[in-house]
Order: sequence, then structure tokens, then C-alpha cells
Amino acid sequence: MLPLGGTRGPALSVRGATTQPSLRSADGAQFQQVMPGYFETLHTPLLAGRTFDERDNAPGRNLVVIDDLLAERAFPNQPAVGQRISLPPPNPPAEVIGVVGHQRLVSLSEPARPTVFVADGFWGIGVSRYWFLRAAGDPLHYAAAVRREMAAIDRRLVVSKIETMRTLVERDRGGTRFALLLMATFAAIAVLLAGVGLYGVVAGAARQRTAEIGVRIAMGADAASIFRLVVGRGLRLTAVGVAAGLAAAAALTRTLASLLVGVKATDAATFAVIAALFLALGAAASWLPAARAARLDPVVALRDE
Repeated sequence: MLPLGGTRGPALSVRGATTQPSLRSADGAQFQQVMPGYFETLHTPLLAGRTFDERDNAPGRNLVVIDDLLAERAFPNQPAVGQRISLPPPNPPAEVIGVVGHQRLVSLSEPARPTVFVADGFWGIGVSRYWFLRAAGDPLHYAAAVRREMAAIDRRLVVSKIETMRTLVERDRGGTRFALLLMATFAAIAVLLAGVGLYGVVAGAARQRTAEIGVRIAMGADAASIFRLVVGRGLRLTAVGVAAGLAAAAALTRTLASLLVGVKATDAATFAVIAALFLALGAAASWLPAARAARLDPVVALRDE
């Protein structure tokens, strides 16, 4: 299967041979048939053990590499390398020689099933539909050379499509990028409206307290204390709104999980940054009303009242 190709492999029942027969901790695993050098070419991280070499690419070797998802399910709290896993009949049990990082074969937003990687020689099919080439510089510069090499092997072989990994990634991100762009636009508008609304509330509250502020100034309050009074009220209103917003966001962001890659729906850092942003916005929106209140003439304020 091609990474990010949108293809789901058939679900298979795979379990650790050392576990109880009743445990199906790795049900739904899938097979991925690869050639030696596959993991190195795609820079798939090797977490334990080793990957396939040419000696492993032969029938009867019965060796597999599994991803970390399958390792966690089939061999919890124990090393997976050296263990044996039971494969669906008529396949014999196989020894795990390595654990690699999980690959997203369907899409960036949807993790694939736990995967068992077998060498091409495991079944002896001898045919690969997709080939990967790691090249320096622009990979498409090597397209003509690749076609010549394939023709030298067999002129009946046809290279139907040559694409870069970046193309696959960008194609997969297309739908989510548009959705995130719309959400970012609406979020920016929401931030703007929140700032304007908070400014209006704080400014209105400061106007309603004109007489009080005038009395405070007449009784000896300095400009700094009046400024802190108005800004403090604005920050308290902002803090209440941020608390309510965080609670609502924690409940609603799980619906966005399909658009997130490598970030949890309740990512603490994101929540902290957004909370700090709105507190700063509240302070900025309170600054102008506070500055006006601090410069208020108490005589004029009391006369107007």
C-alpha cells in the first residue's frame, strides 16, 4: 500500500503467541509487504531491533517487523523483539525482528491499523506495484533516468505515474487545509468582535461609574489607582469569559479530532496560549477606557452628575 494512498488493508487477527489464546489484543492488524530498504528509504524510525536485509527476503524465513501500535497491543509491558506472533492460517508463526514507527497509510488525519510488515519473499510474489526512490535535490529530475532503468529491466514495464512524497502530503492536506482556513478566518473575526465587545462593556461601565471615579479622585485617589481599577474590572470580565470558553472548548474540540495531526484535541499548550491571548486582549481593550478615567476632572464629573 502507498503511504497516504487512502487504502485500507484487510483486517487480520494477529496476536502474540505468548499470550493466552483468548486474548485478541491485536485484532484488526493489517499486512504490508515491503522490500529490504523500504524503511530506510522512507526514513521510518526504527524503535527496536532491526529491519529486513536481503537475507530475509526469501521464503521460509518467517520474520516480521511490526509497528509500535501492534507492539503495544500484542506485547504490553515487554520487549517485542524476539517474540513470536501468530498469523492467520495457513501462515506459520513468525518472529519479530524489529519495531518501527507507525505509518499513516490512509491519510494524515486517520491512523492506519496496527501493521505487520513482511518481506517480499515471505510469500514469494516477486511483484511490487509501488517503488520509492530517495534522491538529492528535485526528485522529478530523475524521472527520465528511472524510466530508462525500468526499460532496461523489461521494456514491457510501464511507469504510469511519478510523484513526490510532498505531492502526496499536499494532496492529503488539501481538504483539511480549506476547512482550517475557514475556521481560522472565523476565529480571527471572533477575536476582533470579542475585543470590540469587551472595549464597549468596559467603556460603558467606566462611564456609569463617572461620579464614583470623580469622588475617588476628589478624596485623593491618584491616576494609577484609577487606571488599575478600570483595567482590573476588564480583566475580571475577561477571566470569566476565558474560563467559560475553555470549558466549552474542551467539550467541543473533540469534534475537530479528524482535522488534527500530531496534536491532541485538548492540547494543554494550545489552551494556555489562547487563554493568554484573550487576557492580553482584555487588557488592551481596557487600556483606553482606563486612561480616560485616570485623566478625569473630578469637578467636571461631579457637576455632570
